[in-house]
Amino acid sequence: SQRSPLPSQRDVSHRPEVVDDFLRNFLIKMGMMKTLECFQTEWYEMMQKGLLQPEAVGLVPDVYAQNQMMDSEIKSLKKEVETYKLAASKAKESMVKLQKERDFHRMHHKRVAQEKNKLINDIKRLKAHYASYEPLLKQLHEKYQTVLRQKMLTSLERDRAVGEVTGLQATLKNLESGNKVDLSPKKDDVKPKKEEGPTQKAIREAREKDLLQEGVALYNPEKDPNKQIGKAHPKITN
Repeated sequence: SQRSPLPSQRDVSHRPEVVDDFLRNFLIKMGMMKTLECFQTEWYEMMQKGLLQPEAVGLVPDVYAQNQMMDSEIKSLKKEVETYKLAASKAKESMVKLQKERDFHRMHHKRVAQEKNKLINDIKRLKAHYASYEPLLKQLHEKYQTVLRQKMLTSLERDRAVGEVTGLQATLKNLESGNKVDLSPKKDDVKPKKEEGPTQKAIREAREKDLLQEGVALYNPEKDPNKQIGKAHPKITN
């Protein structure tokens, strides 16, 4: 037995419209409601009176129905075209906006890359520039250490000179006051000088050598003015 075709596969027969239905649909479609009411009133009156002949009330030819269907389809397609045009216009605006943003970010990226390269070159140049100062800084540091040592030695010499001047001033004051001054050393005050050991002697010689290299004169007891006062003026009496 053969299967019967599905309903969707069967040929659908198109039933033509009658004239009055065609006119009603047309008036409704055009929004002519007042005309529709007048048409229906007059149509039913003529039907009741038997004024409508069957030949006049026939079916609408297929050409009119097809034209109406094609007109509806054209209007529907026009609406779709307008919708697609609107969507395409929005898409175009979005694309233009994205292109502008892309160009802006591209220019910004190029500018940042140029600034980065410039900074790298500046850093290299500054490193090379400051590297040339290292020998000079080292030399200045050595000079500073030398000057600092000389300052310390000068301070020691100054303190010793101040002590000597203070002693001389006290001696001169005693001389001017007429007091008896005996500058000769007493036997009890003279202490025997201890002999230096080898270690002390080496330390003293190294210290004297450093002072000579720094340009500082060594202390000589025989040239000390305080030591010479006793010889120049052994005893003074009133």
